[in-house]
Amino acid sequence: MKERVSHLFKASESQTYFGSICAGEDLMDKIIELCEQHGIRSGMVTCIGSLKQAGFTVFKMKNGRTDGYAPPTVIAEPVELIQATGFICEDEHGKLDLHLHGIIEKQDETVSAGHFLRGYNKVCITAEYCVISAGHVTGKRHYDPSLGYKVINFHHSGVGGD
Repeated sequence: MKERVSHLFKASESQTYFGSICAGEDLMDKIIELCEQHGIRSGMVTCIGSLKQAGFTVFKMKNGRTDGYAPPTVIAEPVELIQATGFICEDEHGKLDLHLHGIIEKQDETVSAGHFLRGYNKVCITAEYCVISAGHVTGKRHYDPSLGYKVINFHHSGVGGD
């Protein structure tokens, strides 16, 4: 595998989608499901709403270096989803994936944030979201041994843009 480099691709032919997720649905699973239904293989996601509970993790440090992820944090009460942002991409097996980070607020007004986990974030009332997709720019998420984490690399299919 070649060394990872910083990169940027112009999304000259992007499409924007707006949606809403109903109570009881898992936030990440539903966004992935709807993207699959609409043929979206890569894009940026942003959303707000409310969750019945929140589940996320953060990276952990050991001896001054990153060392994987901490155990999941689960806030088992309704929370406000202040903001979540992430990327739709494909994993190393070609399956659709969502890398989502979010900020939530508990009813006592304490704020928490982290790397959201699939299956842990059921919608409480509703969640509204937006997906911006450019079919000719694709994201592939794979494990990078030099970093010890999965990372997204973007690729250009050669259609439009630079």
